[in-house]
Amino acid sequence: MYTLQTIAEKIHAHQCAIRSEVFIEHFLTDSRSLMHPQSTLFFAIRTVTGDGHLYIDQLYNHGVRSFVVKDEFDKLTQQYPDANFLEVRDVIRSLQKIAAEWRREFNIPVVGVTGSNGKTIVKEFLYQLLADTYRVVRSPRSYNSQLGVPLSVLKMTSEDQIAIFEAGISQLGEMARIEEVIKPTIGVITNIGSAHQENFSSIAQKVDEKLLLFGGCDRIVYNMDEPEIVAGLQRLGLLSRARGWSRKDPKAHLYVRSIETGRDTTKLNFLVLGIEYSIEIPFTDQASIENVLTCVLTTIIINPSLIDHPELFSKLEPVEMRLELIEGNKNNLIINDVYNNDINSLKIALDFQQQRATDADLEPVLILTEIQQSALNERPLYSRVGELIGKYRISKFYGIGKELFAYREFFPTEIGERNFFPSVEDFLSSDIPQQLSQACILIKGARSFHCERISDRLSRKVHETTLEVDLDAVAHNLQYYRSKLPQGTQCIAMVKAQGYGVGAYEVAKKLDQMHVGALAVAVADEGRELRSQGILSPILVMNPEPTAFDTLLEWHLEPVVFSWKLLRALANKIDKQGFDNIGVHIEVDTGMHRLGFRPDEIPELARFFAQSHLLRARSIFTHLAAADMPEEDAFTRNQLEVFRTTADQFSEIAGYRPLYHALNTAGVERFPQYAFDCVRLGIGLYGISPSMDKHLEPAVRLRTTLLQKSYISGDETIGYGRRGHLTQGGEIGIIPIGYADGYSRRMSCGRGWVVVHGKRCPIVGNVCMDTCMIDLSQCPEAQEGDEVILFGDKEARIEDLARAIDTIPYELIADLAPRVRRVYYQN
Repeated sequence: MYTLQTIAEKIHAHQCAIRSEVFIEHFLTDSRSLMHPQSTLFFAIRTVTGDGHLYIDQLYNHGVRSFVVKDEFDKLTQQYPDANFLEVRDVIRSLQKIAAEWRREFNIPVVGVTGSNGKTIVKEFLYQLLADTYRVVRSPRSYNSQLGVPLSVLKMTSEDQIAIFEAGISQLGEMARIEEVIKPTIGVITNIGSAHQENFSSIAQKVDEKLLLFGGCDRIVYNMDEPEIVAGLQRLGLLSRARGWSRKDPKAHLYVRSIETGRDTTKLNFLVLGIEYSIEIPFTDQASIENVLTCVLTTIIINPSLIDHPELFSKLEPVEMRLELIEGNKNNLIINDVYNNDINSLKIALDFQQQRATDADLEPVLILTEIQQSALNERPLYSRVGELIGKYRISKFYGIGKELFAYREFFPTEIGERNFFPSVEDFLSSDIPQQLSQACILIKGARSFHCERISDRLSRKVHETTLEVDLDAVAHNLQYYRSKLPQGTQCIAMVKAQGYGVGAYEVAKKLDQMHVGALAVAVADEGRELRSQGILSPILVMNPEPTAFDTLLEWHLEPVVFSWKLLRALANKIDKQGFDNIGVHIEVDTGMHRLGFRPDEIPELARFFAQSHLLRARSIFTHLAAADMPEEDAFTRNQLEVFRTTADQFSEIAGYRPLYHALNTAGVERFPQYAFDCVRLGIGLYGISPSMDKHLEPAVRLRTTLLQKSYISGDETIGYGRRGHLTQGGEIGIIPIGYADGYSRRMSCGRGWVVVHGKRCPIVGNVCMDTCMIDLSQCPEAQEGDEVILFGDKEARIEDLARAIDTIPYELIADLAPRVRRVYYQN
């Protein structure tokens, strides 16, 4: 890209401290997206919702050494004497300047797409239509803001033949800056709607602001049937360069003669400069038809011959919606949609809710806040909202905000339940969140209301039993394993399955602070949760699913690939989303026979990576099947040697060497000579040693309380199946934990035990769903409310309990249910 000195000159930095010349290839504004620290330049952006300067220390500790800042220059240069700092007056503007300079390096067709709705869909449709013919770079998802646009443009490379960038605005003055960055040669305007109208004095003013994007365009594509757009093009003197489509005007560049809608497809019959064409598209809704017509005309302008390939249009795929589905408690399904809060997006969300509610046989419930993106005055606005809601089968409606209460007469009275609340706090204080069950709940709200609090409440689970986690012990155990490894060996910390049941975030945060090489989770949602809470370390996803590819890309997660099917599906998704050079980790099966490429597949796999610009192998690894079993050491050593040979073969053919790793916790304890570049630490971090190493500190403790004491005579039985007996009679205690909490039923009838006042108390009878009974004969001093230790005490070692029921410590922790409260502490 550019050297840091060149960047300083191009953005006109008024103070510089460049301690080492760096070649910058990556531009970062979100600290959670860090991937390549050494070649990254971080722009510390300050907004009303956050301050990038607060993340400088965290990024510095993760290897970033180059920063663009607005103030505190002297303090920062003293605090970080080996880091580079460029001070500017406007950090966002500086990012835009460097993107504009980069854009000038390219002489290719650049399509700029703007409008009120449909920008992302038109961009993605255009990509689908052009990608087989051209190398296309485009905005990832909806990167169309003052930040998103420069980040998109900075993705351009010398290999690209066409660029497609979105441009969104919310107020006056924004489009001029975006135009300077994109400099489109072809302009596309989708439509004009009410979104963000509150920041413009009139529709005409908003149209003129959007059309500023097209000042340097050779051609502009628009809908001639929208009079506001036509008038705007005339006012700005752009009409001579515009090419329109119309259903009404036969003189249009593309005139739609007829639209024939079937059950699942639509046939479009149209004329282009007097020549008749017909195409079939896999959509029937009005918005998709209009978006496709815009794309047809744009495609003709870019390459007229593509219209002779109707199969391109019949193969168009729908673009995913931005609705988040969350599994709630009490069998609720939550649809969290706070991306937009206008009438158009409300209709889309209601359509989606009705489909999901019907499929799952759930009651449709709508929670709606005030609408803050509308050109309409309040009375006509809420009249239309009420009319729209009346068209759907809503069982319960809860309106939040003073405006909704003021215009409550517009909302249908035939809804089974209808309530209004001044604020989210008032709604949460009511009994309603506790009463909702078996419902498909759509939460549609303006961001300023912070509706995520409602979602959190509907998912909240509370339980008296507690798993305590000593984070200092976790840190000690990590340092102990590091001491056994060659200097420079990286540690990948396994926090999959919610940190083996311990709870991922707090443990991950501690490990992140200790600069582990990476974290590893089982599925993408676990990684997304960690990223959303500020975890910066690289995150491996061990078992990625095709349905989660969007999550992987959005949250900068690094998937493990273990089959050709998964690899090709991922590459296809990356290509469609407009990303490239995505890091993945290759799993090789050397004898575990669970997941992974066979060694004989490695040469072909290496050739794939040598030729791919979409994917790059960050690491190659294998799983050891029996590293904790001395009797299988010959098998383990064979696995390790097969892996070494296979990994070397991959590196030679691919033309670069990814990181190698093979050792798990047991492997580190018994085969440190095979550390390679990285090791993967799991259960050992929590103080549980496969080889009974005494240097580890226990980090987990499961405890509950004694609910009740009862005297049982010798001729009575206890619990389900009457399997519990105290032959001499005595007292039993009831504790609030059962198999619904993940406490194994195999602990029943004396196989398991707990500790009260330092004394072992056996389990009596069968473990129940929510409770179990203990024999208090050896602890007569026990009182109701006393602490009960289930494991984590010297008298209740988790290794001993696991052995007593023929399992492993992993299972005892990993099985613990989410309702068991997790508490984290450190000195």
